Parts: sequence; structure tokens; C-alpha cells
Amino acid sequence: MKTFLTINILLVLLSACSYDNAFSRFDISPQRESSEENIVSSKIYDQKSIAGVVSCVYLNAVNPKKYNNGEYFYIYLYAKNSKAAVSFTLNDMNASIITELEADNEFTVLTDSNVSWQKYYFLKFASEDAKLILITKVGNFSSNAIVFVKDD
Repeated sequence: MKTFLTINILLVLLSACSYDNAFSRFDISPQRESSEENIVSSKIYDQKSIAGVVSCVYLNAVNPKKYNNGEYFYIYLYAKNSKAAVSFTLNDMNASIITELEADNEFTVLTDSNVSWQKYYFLKFASEDAKLILITKVGNFSSNAIVFVKDD
């Protein structure tokens, strides 16, 4: 009984000394939370294995006041063949703006990814009313369709 009481007193004293707990690390901004809800990833396959991974954030859903005159995406891409040509289509239409970004960029706060071995892109497409189907091509290989349903 003395051992049980001693252990419990020790645990209470030690736990009272801690300032953080595991849940204090999950305090994120509303914009980051919205970004996390709007990240979708897809793998890019070659004939035998995975040739890359593409992840995208639909920026219109994250910040509708700023991104409202088109369809905007923040893309981060890992491709085994980093020199292969990269292209993007949304509902079979090419992007009107494709900007390759540095690893540390204005959208880094939206994701946990800012490593030098990935490529980062800012994309703008013409406005679409229907669901959005984004395809990424790396060389001769393409990702599965990434589908976003627009809120009305």
C-alpha cells in the first residue's frame, strides 16, 4: 500500500511540473487547418513501380477571398526522374499560369513540406463550374485523377 501511494504522489508531482502535453502541438492556425483539409495526394506509376508522388492544395477553398478569379492550386511533387517534363491539366485544360517555386515559399506555412528534393508549383486555371479533375504528368507517366468538388 505504501508503494502504491508513493508512486501516485510521485506521478502527481511530476505531471504538475509539465507545461506542455501532446495536444499542445496540435494548435494550428485556421488557414493551416483549412489547408490540411484540402490536401489531396496521388501516386504516379510507371510500368513497374511508383515514379513519383504529387500532393496538392486547392487554394480557393483555403483562402476564397484572395483566390476567386480562377482555380488555384499549390502543388508539391516528388519524381524519381527529376529532369522529366512536368505538366498539369484541370478538366483537360492546361494551366494559364505555372510558376515553379523554391522549397521555402509563401505556401510553406500551409503544409509540412519544404524539402529541397521536391518540386513546388503554383498553378492557375480558368474558372470551372463542375467538379475539378486534376492530372499531373511527369514524362510519359500520369497521376491518378485528383478530384475536388466545388462548394456552392
